[in-house]
Amino acid sequence: RTMPSQSKSKYKSFIVALLSAFASPTTASEGSCQEDGDLTSWETPAPPKSCRLFLARRQRQHSNDASSTSIEEAGGGGGRKLGIFTAVDLPRGMPLTFRGGDVVLHLIDADPYLDGGKETSSDNNSSQLSKWLSHGFLQDAIGSGHGGNYEGLGKVLTALPGVGMLASSPRDSDGRPNVWASVPETDEANLPRGISPLAGSFSLDYNLTHVVKNPKGIEKGGEVLVDRYGWHRRKALSNNSTTLSPQREEESTSEQQRMGSQQLFQDGICIDNLHYGLSTHRYGRGGFSSRFLPKGSIVAPVPVLPIPRKELRYLRSKEWKKVEAYRRKLEKEGNRQSMGLDESDIEESLPLNTEWRHQLMLNYCLGHQNSSVLLFPYGIVNQINHASSVGSDGAERQETGANVGLRWSEKMMQNEEEADRRTLTPSQLWKMPNPEGLVLEMVALRDINPGEEVLFNYGTRWEEAWATHVERWSEDPEYSKETHTMEDDYSPAYIMEDVVSNLRTAEEQLHYPYPDNVFTACFYRYERGEDDSDTTTIFQQPSSSKKQTEATPWRMSAGLFDMMNLRPCKVISREPAMNRHASQQEQEQRKQQQPGNGKMFYTAIIQNRPGLPPNERIPKGEKHIISGIPREAFRFVDRPYTRDVHLDGAFRKNIGVEESGLFPEVWLDMA
Repeated sequence: RTMPSQSKSKYKSFIVALLSAFASPTTASEGSCQEDGDLTSWETPAPPKSCRLFLARRQRQHSNDASSTSIEEAGGGGGRKLGIFTAVDLPRGMPLTFRGGDVVLHLIDADPYLDGGKETSSDNNSSQLSKWLSHGFLQDAIGSGHGGNYEGLGKVLTALPGVGMLASSPRDSDGRPNVWASVPETDEANLPRGISPLAGSFSLDYNLTHVVKNPKGIEKGGEVLVDRYGWHRRKALSNNSTTLSPQREEESTSEQQRMGSQQLFQDGICIDNLHYGLSTHRYGRGGFSSRFLPKGSIVAPVPVLPIPRKELRYLRSKEWKKVEAYRRKLEKEGNRQSMGLDESDIEESLPLNTEWRHQLMLNYCLGHQNSSVLLFPYGIVNQINHASSVGSDGAERQETGANVGLRWSEKMMQNEEEADRRTLTPSQLWKMPNPEGLVLEMVALRDINPGEEVLFNYGTRWEEAWATHVERWSEDPEYSKETHTMEDDYSPAYIMEDVVSNLRTAEEQLHYPYPDNVFTACFYRYERGEDDSDTTTIFQQPSSSKKQTEATPWRMSAGLFDMMNLRPCKVISREPAMNRHASQQEQEQRKQQQPGNGKMFYTAIIQNRPGLPPNERIPKGEKHIISGIPREAFRFVDRPYTRDVHLDGAFRKNIGVEESGLFPEVWLDMA
């Protein structure tokens, strides 16, 4: 499958704006560099005049500034230091990224790293994942609305490297974000299991595009504010309720930080020099230059979040429970003494036949083999593929090798209020209250033409690990069979969604079952009030009778197609849509028609999904039967742990920076 194009009707009114924004690809001034090729000594050209979006340092808000309470504050222990600002007016409906939105990464069963469930902990000794979550760099997959609900059976966290992580967000109920994103696209980028050793090594979810939603658009110099705390969801619910009065959008717009054009071009870094597409090197998806980038120019800012290697290890939810029981046994004083174990030994102990798994995020991190520190880039660079800088003969590659490199961004890291994080030891780094503060720059090693694929050298260690993986995948039948063989009945949910127009009933599936890796789910909203009664003013549900046998008609409402409302459901009957003006005979004939001869409606039993709060769970013993559900309200969903990312032999290795000298010596704690 190629990358699907955006709907023509969706962007029809903005074609002229897009063409004009990217009509002058060569306006960047030429830069110069030293002959030794040292990235730190290069003179950086000015950003192109056609750049629309910049990453820049946000101004610190004063305590008496109204916006300091409604938007993630700049500076300090809890605020965002960087933000996205626009250099042009962006009208409502305009996509921020004109080709290719954010990548979507899920952290599977991350519960043990969330400080006992304290997701908003600000303790300096908290895990890095807890700090990422409390500062808005991660979201609960269920609440994000971007999918991932069923990736695992434990807590699933979602990262949106790109606009979703770079931009700030209003925190309180009155603050209004000015952009919105729906759900990402999903496919295997022509690299399915059983065919490619790359299967499972990259995210299947991509192109999460943020679109301007503010009625007035975003004025030139304004800050982009994403919806990280559910403003659009609350607004949809208020529109469904007679007890809640929806606010006028004009009155609920957050106060924005603003920057002048000169300040943006002087202090910011352009973030829309890249777009995504299918790699010309058969690597799946890749990053491409949107305009001419002269040698020495900054291709993109690369802000990074530090994280200990061990926090990107995980076990599945049931495996964690076995490990906890095993460690409790070891902690008994007699066992500890007889086995000579200390506390750190117990923390690393696993029962027999249990091995650590590694999050997919590891493949997107920068790391050094002698360091416990990993750096996760959360800018718009996460689909840039590998190319070595030298060939097999040792000669430097000019045209086919890496065309970008990395260096520290001194401009973006200027902060007189705290120590340079590159001077801190790993243990000191983990105690910093705010994980933000480290920024790299991706720099062009040679002239890069518009539309040319951008490639980065992942390092010798990465190349060696990849070569070993490919050799084992190709030559070891047992390894290939256990990890990458295409099962006879395997079909990913996104394929099923494309090809199945009429759903089978539970009875039909006894004879013609769906693949084991998928199930059907329905968009259905349910919540019980404090008095344990149904909240009928906002939410749709049938009678609270525990012996309900009659079906309640399905009803559409604003915000219903939110991923939070996607629940497992079992189809029990199907009937064709009826023309109310048809005769009784015509209606009987319509009922006898085979599926596929017209629109169908379904009756289904609605079930609970994992992770629901108590007031949203259908009580045990109740049967919720809903009739008249259109096909559009159903989704095929992959069962937990069945997508390619969960393949046992999927490639896992961080991007290596050993040869670049990026990691300070103080971080090399594993030498």
